[in-house]
Amino acid sequence: MANPASQREAGRQAQALLVRTLPGARRGSVRGGHLQRAGRIAETIWRRWQVGPHRWQVKHLRWYLVTRTGQYTAGTRYRHWLTVRALVHALGRQDHWLPHLQGPWLRPTGRTGRLKAGRPPKLPG
Repeated sequence: MANPASQREAGRQAQALLVRTLPGARRGSVRGGHLQRAGRIAETIWRRWQVGPHRWQVKHLRWYLVTRTGQYTAGTRYRHWLTVRALVHALGRQDHWLPHLQGPWLRPTGRTGRLKAGRPPKLPG
């Protein structure tokens, strides 16, 4: 896929990735929040590196989670993490990238440490 010409186009590409894979239809639901955050994530990464979602590397998403969400509350960072995880899954790179995206954003409390086994996450499929 071609590299986007603008940050707005990068946001549209990221949203298009998730539209195809996220379940649900309501605009104001959780799906709508993911789509808005995906657009903002893609625009922020495009402003820094001028690359679109299809050319992302793990360093781009890690940079976003570390530097751009650092001032957010733990719950907001967690929601950004869920969107990043959905984007990684939509790109088909979850096996290689998710181990490198570990950090305090993995839980809504912001605590670090091993995650307990539990219900598997609902990922786009």
